[in-house]
Amino acid sequence: MTAGKILRTGTELATHFACAALLRICFMMPAAGIASAQTDQAAPPKLPTTTEQHAARGFGTDSARVDSQITLKIPTARADEVYEYLKSKYVGRSDILPEQFPGNHLHGQEMSDLSIFTDRYFDTPTLQLHANKNSVRHRSRINTTNPTDRKSGRELVQMKVTPPGEFTLRNELKYEVDRDHAVTGSEPHPLIGLISGKLRLDFKKVFADAGIDPYALRHIFTIVQTRRRGYVNWDDKNIFSFSVDQGSANILWAEGSFSSVDMGLVEIAYTEADPERRRQMWAVRDAIVQDLQARFPELVQNSDSKYSIVLDQIQVQLPLLPLLLHSGLSSGEFVLLAILILTIAILATVGVIRRVRELREARSCRFAAS
Repeated sequence: MTAGKILRTGTELATHFACAALLRICFMMPAAGIASAQTDQAAPPKLPTTTEQHAARGFGTDSARVDSQITLKIPTARADEVYEYLKSKYVGRSDILPEQFPGNHLHGQEMSDLSIFTDRYFDTPTLQLHANKNSVRHRSRINTTNPTDRKSGRELVQMKVTPPGEFTLRNELKYEVDRDHAVTGSEPHPLIGLISGKLRLDFKKVFADAGIDPYALRHIFTIVQTRRRGYVNWDDKNIFSFSVDQGSANILWAEGSFSSVDMGLVEIAYTEADPERRRQMWAVRDAIVQDLQARFPELVQNSDSKYSIVLDQIQVQLPLLPLLLHSGLSSGEFVLLAILILTIAILATVGVIRRVRELREARSCRFAAS
């Protein structure tokens, strides 16, 4: 095969694959654009939230938990220092805040742990969840300090829903993962298919009632984070935990990261507490936060989820992200498309240069002959 024929064949193949991918984008973009316009014009989707006292020990909508926590952003270089301060102040201590809360018997649990979380976040192509400070993820965890911990190795599908203007009272809906029946033929969706069969209808209804097609959810990125945590009890009941979290995710070459400390009231204890008990729990949390900020005044409160923090950073570095999401292509397919388009451009340029050279040589020959 001559070099010219190889060049033409390569150009034809690259053109074929690139055109197929481009046609896929062109057919999907109008629908995505319509959906985006409808989303912009319509009222924000309303996922269910409640802050009322209720039972919260199960899964699904009826057992939604109130995630009452304050998140403080940590300069990355000081994360270890913040954790060591909190650990020395509360872990295993029996004399916590005696002046502010005499007789309440606040004490830190002896245990603290280091866990690794792998969180696969999903959203719609128009990022409807992100736009309203909500998120949904598939979480798995490994407790590196205590592998026998009952939560180590556990998987959950979790939805975080923010009441308007109330980031410190987010709701969390949890769905049990059933790996034995994951992604069956009847439920091929990569997220819905993980959820236990008895809970799938509840999960889908939450989105459908908010005007979001649950089957439009697609994987956006995966955050891997480390979490170092300690716990505070009120008498024999765990009511508070602190966790120093550091994590990151990437899409193509773009990366986002965070370093923060969550000062949270235990979800079940808070959700099931009456108003007076909640008031006392808030007071405990606020006292611990104030002490920490007195020691580290550079810590500032943050009202964005880890998902939103990372996504915002990635969008700055990757302006083509909307195109990638709307296209329905995976990151790998998108990279392949870019390579193919670049290949076409290079081959076309080589072909043009070669053709120009041939024309010049032919013209030179005619001049020489004349």
